Amino acid sequence: MAITDHDANTENEIPLYMEPVDSELAAIICGDAAVGKNVWLRCDVNAHFTDSFDILDVVDNIRTAFDLGVSPRFEVDDVPDLDWVLHVQSSWKPCVIGGFILRFPWHTDEDVKISVEKFGAAPVSDFQELLLEGGIAFGTGEHPTTQLCLEWITTLLKEDENVETFLDYGAGSGVLGMAACKLKSDSLQAVGIEIDLDAINIANENAVKNGVQMKNYMPRQLGSDDESASLIMKAMQRAKVEFLPEEMDGPRFDACAANILAGPLCSLAETIANMLRPGARLGLSGILEWQGEDVVEAYIEYFDDVKVEKEKGGWVLVTGIRKSS
Repeated sequence: MAITDHDANTENEIPLYMEPVDSELAAIICGDAAVGKNVWLRCDVNAHFTDSFDILDVVDNIRTAFDLGVSPRFEVDDVPDLDWVLHVQSSWKPCVIGGFILRFPWHTDEDVKISVEKFGAAPVSDFQELLLEGGIAFGTGEHPTTQLCLEWITTLLKEDENVETFLDYGAGSGVLGMAACKLKSDSLQAVGIEIDLDAINIANENAVKNGVQMKNYMPRQLGSDDESASLIMKAMQRAKVEFLPEEMDGPRFDACAANILAGPLCSLAETIANMLRPGARLGLSGILEWQGEDVVEAYIEYFDDVKVEKEKGGWVLVTGIRKSS
């Protein structure tokens, strides 16, 4: 099933991204529903069913579940029997971002060369190459927030030769931590923090395939209640992932990149600050333009020179320097 914004790229578009919004705006958008239950004001839903389902029965169940006066409009199309994951992934091209080429297992050297030529940049040999596996913790690297973070990392490691430990908070595929390692392959060690168990395993596989010193972990603090913690623990045993070692859970990192969403970033301000040494550099994205000042406000207690440093495609990069106390 896929849910998309019916009003995308129009003046009626109101992105929520599961974020808190102004209470008056929330009332307009969500009515009596809790904020976060509606992803957008109006949504298009696409669902795939096998021919064993009675579609009219499905539609009637939807009408009843949502207490609709009439049955929703629908169309039925025949869908080819394809490996859709492979089909979609094969359309992704190598991504050239700053000094990096993000490529995937199905790309040939010729694919990479063509992408670099389209980028109008230097020869392929001048770029750092990152190989990413398709999977749950996957992205093409084309999103503005990934670009903002990779550009920040490139500039940081060119300007500061003393960065030896790097924290990728909300690591996903591990692309940011691996990028930092590639730029200082002989001396830099990266650690990723992630709450998605599948993503941790994929990121660790990516690190091995790229030959970098990066390991990804679950944070030491789990759910806010015993039941949540128990469920996570059981899942961890199946997924074979590890908690962040106790010796790493302190002010030991020289730099941190976190590409998440504004809400989680604000709530993680103290947690991230406690993992960085005095003078450590911070780069945050996953932040919409109108959320930038809220994130700055959340981090200003722990960091100096906190500011919205750069904007791209409606998203911003927030940077800062860890205070000495």
